[in-house]
Amino acid sequence: MIRGQTPKFESNQYARIALNDLVTFAVYFLSQSGDEITAEDIVAACFLLFPKRFELRAYPQWPDSTVVNKRWIDCRNKGLIQGSTAEGFKLTPKGLKLAERVGEALRVQGLSTNQPKANKVRTETRTRAGRFVKALEDSTAYKQYLASGKEANIGEFDFRSMLLCTLDTSPNTLSSNLEQFKQHVAHYDRQDLREFLEFCEGKFAMILIDKPQQDRTYQGGMLRKKLS
Repeated sequence: MIRGQTPKFESNQYARIALNDLVTFAVYFLSQSGDEITAEDIVAACFLLFPKRFELRAYPQWPDSTVVNKRWIDCRNKGLIQGSTAEGFKLTPKGLKLAERVGEALRVQGLSTNQPKANKVRTETRTRAGRFVKALEDSTAYKQYLASGKEANIGEFDFRSMLLCTLDTSPNTLSSNLEQFKQHVAHYDRQDLREFLEFCEGKFAMILIDKPQQDRTYQGGMLRKKLS
């Protein structure tokens, strides 16, 4: 939900900024309210913040939701945001860094940001990252790795469980979750956990590859268990 006053920009301030970057900044702007962020919120924020980039052709008084929806899906695939239309959306640590860079670029043109709200978003992102780091440390797979290092005989079930997935979860979702965990441990500068995740990525490379439809063994989605 959009609360408070929406910053106003001249079209030349954001004309050369990539659409994905603008969408990520819009999610950052929305996250400052603390409310759940819906796909409709993202469409509205993109249009209110950057109307010339997200207006509907021939009807510039309306937003082009198709463009916004394509962009947020791309942002999610690139690990900038996470979530779904059912669960709502959040910035990832990677997305937060990008959004702050976009904010800096816009602030050069006179944007005044609310620093306490910005700090709140950073704090919440770090807290969420901390939950994932703790879950990783508590996982059976990581405990096996601590005990045996690169000789650890980690099973596929434990690997999938570590990523909050099931045996039915698709390779795309596995890869996406693995990337999210990498971002979370990077947020805490945990090189030890990064090395562990890279070890797992190499060990389970074959199940992280999206196979042709007729060859797929594992399909499905995330467990309902959430840490955020």
